[in-house]
Amino acid sequence: MFKRIISAACAVVSSVTLTACSLTARDLQTVTHRIEIPPKMLFLGDSIAAGYGLEGYNKDDLYSCRSYANILADKYEKELADECGHKMVNRAKSGDTSAELLELINSGELDSDLADSDAVIISIGGNDLLGILFDLFNKVGYSPESGAFNYKNIDIFGAADTFTSMDSQANDALAGFEVNMKHIAEAISSRTDGTVYVQTLYDPLEYITQIPKLADFSAEKIGRLNDIIREHSAGNYVVVDVASKFAGQAEVVTNIKDFDIHPNYLGHQLIADEIDNAFRETGFTYTTEEYGDEYITREGYIAIIGGIILAVTALTVPVILVGRAVGKKRK
Repeated sequence: MFKRIISAACAVVSSVTLTACSLTARDLQTVTHRIEIPPKMLFLGDSIAAGYGLEGYNKDDLYSCRSYANILADKYEKELADECGHKMVNRAKSGDTSAELLELINSGELDSDLADSDAVIISIGGNDLLGILFDLFNKVGYSPESGAFNYKNIDIFGAADTFTSMDSQANDALAGFEVNMKHIAEAISSRTDGTVYVQTLYDPLEYITQIPKLADFSAEKIGRLNDIIREHSAGNYVVVDVASKFAGQAEVVTNIKDFDIHPNYLGHQLIADEIDNAFRETGFTYTTEEYGDEYITREGYIAIIGGIILAVTALTVPVILVGRAVGKKRK
């Protein structure tokens, strides 16, 4: 009889255990992962960011040349392959000034890309100034879109006489750039939660030592443009100081020897390294949805407690009944 009682008790306990197991749960949780580089990045600005002057450059396809945007994209696709993956969008446009970039942002055309970016990288300002610098020369044939000029056709003496009048034009351009940068920073920050990075402008004309006045004029005005970028950065964007890295080596990292102010492949690699360093100093995050540890639900606890009560009852009640029966026989 006791065997039957124990068997019944075990059956009750097993039943409760099985019921409890069916009443467990695992909640879906948002998990934040910290990484050094952005999962999604957006490049904006001018021909420098577009990759003009590089082999494979195509204004209608900015993803085929070895621009710094593409160098970083290739690097990060490999680095994040086993984590969150990587996405890069390049909306830079050769020839754009700060006013044109601001107009593009305010048009709403970039809203989706901005909202979907962890990092926004901007190269702008060169066309605000360099067009004025190259207007100093007759028969230059300078194109704001390409940034190229024919150095052999420069009228050195005619250009020297116009520096004074061009100074006020350059100052006006810088004043306009300062206003535009303020509005660009505001317009972008209202459209993205990503971190914004603005590159300083290197001085490609430091190479033209044969025209000291031009080199000095360029250094002064580009220096002021970079001061404006730095002065308005606080709380708005991170400055990537490309200018300081290019200083003294324009002939090595740009195409200036071929009468083109744009960075060559070495220059693009240098810019990529500087942006990469800035990214890793900032740091980024991405989130995933993952199931947490299994736990017993409220219903599960009720079932377990109820099972214990049933088990105790199953064990004690028969014993009490047997005891009473034995007591009657003795009487």
